[in-house]
Amino acid sequence: MQHSERSGSRGDDGALVLRSLLAITRRGLVDARSGDTQLSFTDQSIVMAIAEEPGIRSTDIAKMFRLNRSTVSRQLSSLIGLGLVQELPGASGRGRPLTLTTEGEAAFRTTLHTLQHAIDTHLSEWTDAEVARFARDLHRFDRGSAES
Repeated sequence: MQHSERSGSRGDDGALVLRSLLAITRRGLVDARSGDTQLSFTDQSIVMAIAEEPGIRSTDIAKMFRLNRSTVSRQLSSLIGLGLVQELPGASGRGRPLTLTTEGEAAFRTTLHTLQHAIDTHLSEWTDAEVARFARDLHRFDRGSAES
């Protein structure tokens, strides 16, 4: 009997984690889209991937986010058209390395600043120990999903 109570509670807790992550993501997207550059969730994800790994290729991005290559190609065309991303010349093989333009780096920094402000506001009443624990647990949770 005790085992089933734990299972129900664990299931309820898991559902709460899912609802909370979805709500946080939704609010973060709305906050990040309030700046000068209106980027979709996919656009923001691609810009972040390029910012964190300059020289990444479209095929790597597709694999990273489990997206179809044609989807990434369309998104990149849009981001290149907006002047946020550029292909690096002279590379051979499938796909050219990508980098952010000066405008792309500014949009990325603005998005990060907006999101960081939202996080800081939500955590403002937490103790340092609570924030540290949450950061460790969230990092552990994220690492676990990357291995699947």
